[in-house]
Amino acid sequence: MGLYSFGLFLGAIYSVPPLRLKRFAVAAFLIIATVRGFLLNFGVYYATRASLGLAYTWSPPILFITSFVTIFATVIAITKDLADVEGDRKFQISTFATKLGVRNIAFLGSGLLLMNYLGAIVAACILPEVFRKGFMVVSHSLLSAALIYQTWLLDASKYSKEAIAVYYRFIWNLFYAEGSCNSLSVRPRLA
Repeated sequence: MGLYSFGLFLGAIYSVPPLRLKRFAVAAFLIIATVRGFLLNFGVYYATRASLGLAYTWSPPILFITSFVTIFATVIAITKDLADVEGDRKFQISTFATKLGVRNIAFLGSGLLLMNYLGAIVAACILPEVFRKGFMVVSHSLLSAALIYQTWLLDASKYSKEAIAVYYRFIWNLFYAEGSCNSLSVRPRLA
């Protein structure tokens, strides 16, 4: 109940006046990354174990997925305003895209995701007893290649509004694909 209440509180201060912290780039990305990354992964794991009366323990898969999705949520949070940069500038709304530029934020987002994918590959190589190494290496390499290609297309389009929308939708598609990849990447534990 405490984690749910904390998530509800963060959602309220993100969108509800008078605070509406989504107006501020750093506060917005911190709230999104915390709720979508940390609370939804670690929080659900912790709450499930507690409701089953099990002692809390960190496990490599939970540590991996929590950190991976938190970084992914950070990318979603910093790239969410790319398509709205013209309107945000017009109405003087401060976002990372208005401050640092669309190109810089797109490259930062893609770079963070590539580091995330590299981290997944390294985790699979270091902990083959926990992760299905072959699947994890191949799937994250393919997702990395697709991301590099999509970033190249965005850059080649000179950051047109349509290309930015396609790029952001692609980031979300990667996020959804990652859910399947991660569920198939972890070796089942024998009781």
